[in-house]
Amino acid sequence: MDDEETELEEGESEIGETAAETPERVASSRTLVDIPVIPFEPPTTGSGHDIGEKQGKLRSAILERVSQNELAKFKEALKGHLVTITLGFFLWKGSTKTTNTRAVKDLDNLMKIIFDVLGKGQQGLGLLEEDSYICEVYAKKELVEDQAEEGLRIIIEEYEDDVMQKVLKEFYSKKSKVSA
Repeated sequence: MDDEETELEEGESEIGETAAETPERVASSRTLVDIPVIPFEPPTTGSGHDIGEKQGKLRSAILERVSQNELAKFKEALKGHLVTITLGFFLWKGSTKTTNTRAVKDLDNLMKIIFDVLGKGQQGLGLLEEDSYICEVYAKKELVEDQAEEGLRIIIEEYEDDVMQKVLKEFYSKKSKVSA
């Protein structure tokens, strides 16, 4: 039994050592972009009507919270990189006095509008070169009690896949030669 306890203690010290190394890993984080947009009601593509208007509102909300200098830094940091995108949608629960349909917003419709605004389209910010550079997505929606807490958070991290990177670069270099 003493041997088992000794092994456990050794395992615990290894965990402690790993925790001590954590600040170094945080300092070299792969996070390239972190944009909280709160308070703001996250839009969805919905029935497909007024999508441009909804994209414009989201774009404006982001630009109110991110300076042009930060935006330029984000674009440079993301240039040519494959990415992982983490999206958090914080939807107002509402009150007993109001009919609130925010909680029934589909996660895929919430995500689509974000991807469009991050891209190069008419309402896009141009942060992502192409949607195909998105290789991994994590998304969640949760209810918040206060309307002032409603919004979204966009985190973009570097994703590493040399084979995918090579294939996409080759594809887009051929595509640009054909259109030139």
